[in-house]
Amino acid sequence: MFEWKGFAKFWLWFVFIVNIIALVISVLGLVGSVVLGPAFIAIMLVTVILEVAIIVGVTMLLFKKKKVGFFIICGCQVVNVILSFVLGAMQGNAISSGVKTICSAIISVVILYFAIKNYWDQLA
Repeated sequence: MFEWKGFAKFWLWFVFIVNIIALVISVLGLVGSVVLGPAFIAIMLVTVILEVAIIVGVTMLLFKKKKVGFFIICGCQVVNVILSFVLGAMQGNAISSGVKTICSAIISVVILYFAIKNYWDQLA
């Protein structure tokens, strides 16, 4: 079994750590959303689930070296874009919020792809 090296190793660890921090922030947001009502609670709950799923995806890539991790991350990005449009609509700026999230999702997945593409055939 191969070992991650160079930018791939850096990027996977970076995504792993950043999403753990984002999970903590999302959990705090979930607790704080109690005062905002059930719609915000539902959105924050989905956000927490997405963060957990992204961490699982990165873990699958980083430690288990499985392609499914990449697809989990891509699926989470799609759901995140949809969630961003919904949350943006609730706040009155759906297009602005959604476009920013689409750009962010595309950039992050493209960087991840280019970081791991040389290892793709070695992934299970």
